[in-house]
Amino acid sequence: MAIQIEDNFLEKDEFNNLNNILMGDSFPWYYNDFITSEADPSTYLYFTHTFYREPGITSEWFHLLRKVLVKIKCNSIMRIKANKYLREPEKRINDSHSDYSFKHKGCLLYINDNNGATYIGKEKIIPKANRAVFFDPSQPHSSSPCTDRKRRVNINFNYF
Repeated sequence: MAIQIEDNFLEKDEFNNLNNILMGDSFPWYYNDFITSEADPSTYLYFTHTFYREPGITSEWFHLLRKVLVKIKCNSIMRIKANKYLREPEKRINDSHSDYSFKHKGCLLYINDNNGATYIGKEKIIPKANRAVFFDPSQPHSSSPCTDRKRRVNINFNYF
């Protein structure tokens, strides 16, 4: 599967609602001690919110994503997880990883503009609000925190 990028992915009102909730002060985020693996340096941390993990829905906020699932033509969900990286003083690239070891579909939906790039193979993708990136997440890829905003927020969809 080649990498595909689609800007202005969701309708403006739908995206603004999702953005306001995830960027607001009432959405629950959960602390993670490491980003890629337990071997990460102790200073590597981020926050996540899991909407869905096999075998089912894990969040009362899942309803926010129903239209996205229709739009990406999702037949079966493996995982849906929002990620929030806090601003770092210096640029870095987190270790490369694969979400699952077998071929499947993936969509990254960026919630805010920032300079914390995603690296997929030799591609460097800059987050832009309402940008969707489609790729096979079994292929190695990396994230990076931003240095130009308070946080980098995206939603990661793994599906068939």
